Amino acid sequence: MIKKRRDFNTEELCDLRSFPKCILEEIAVNTNSFTSDAVAVNQYHLLPKYGNGTITNYSSEDIEITISRYQLCKDLVYKPIIHHEILQICFLITGEKIIYLNDTQQVFYENRESYMANIDHFNGYSRILAEKPFKELKVVLPKAFLINHGLINDFDFKNLTDEKLILPITEELLNILLSLEQKNPLEKANRLYLRAKVFELIALQIELYKKNENRPLKTDQNKILNTLYEVKQRIKATIHKNITLTELGEDMGITGPALNKEFIRVFGCSIHDFTISEKMQHAKLLLENSEKMVYQIAEEVGYKNSTHFTAAFKKKVGVTPKQYKKQL
Repeated sequence: MIKKRRDFNTEELCDLRSFPKCILEEIAVNTNSFTSDAVAVNQYHLLPKYGNGTITNYSSEDIEITISRYQLCKDLVYKPIIHHEILQICFLITGEKIIYLNDTQQVFYENRESYMANIDHFNGYSRILAEKPFKELKVVLPKAFLINHGLINDFDFKNLTDEKLILPITEELLNILLSLEQKNPLEKANRLYLRAKVFELIALQIELYKKNENRPLKTDQNKILNTLYEVKQRIKATIHKNITLTELGEDMGITGPALNKEFIRVFGCSIHDFTISEKMQHAKLLLENSEKMVYQIAEEVGYKNSTHFTAAFKKKVGVTPKQYKKQL
């Protein structure tokens, strides 16, 4: 039996993962396009059914910059199209975004955070949360750009799966991002300026990564996505216990009800439902891969007796543990 995990409530989002074209073509309309001296500028406005705001794309030689500024009506889920190996540098000035690398691994990315990653393929999808305004500046460079400028040998660029991928946006970086917004890349001098600023962004990010490498991983409790990720990890690591919502809230520096509300907003289920799902998933693995008795499995997933465990298992899976074992 294959468990179908619901990561979020489909009624609360626009799911465009099956859309075959660039997501921009679906959610926005091109309102202005012009080219000057090999610089192409495309300006888009979000369609009302998705929200309100603008997306501006600049393409000059081997540099592409996209500036997104909008407020969504619903969470937006989409699958980015990546045709070749690239270096992607993203700066999220405001908003919340989750990058789903696979069924179990996600990257949480929110206000005043950035990352720089080498991407040669991507089979996952992304989700932009609608509750907060979204403002992001993204730079995309082909691998040839790194090779041509000797960057490929200077630094071991991270992948999306690497630890310590997410960095805070420093004041110095923020000033560069604001200046990029304000410059007109169609003027020749400003195209050179834009290119110089891209190199500056890369240099600063490399410097920050090197400094961050020797520091312990820290979670900013003001970042709700990081907090929710910690809750998930805590539940998975203590599957044999029954931690109350109040205890979780106290540990995370937020009230239990508020924590649960945010958990539902982001993941589409309550902390209780997620905990039960994880317990039953672990129980299924034990039934499939061990000869343990039902009462032993019940204890390992935090149930005081096998009767309560059997009832919970049947409610979630549809059959009793013994029937599940027999089906195998």
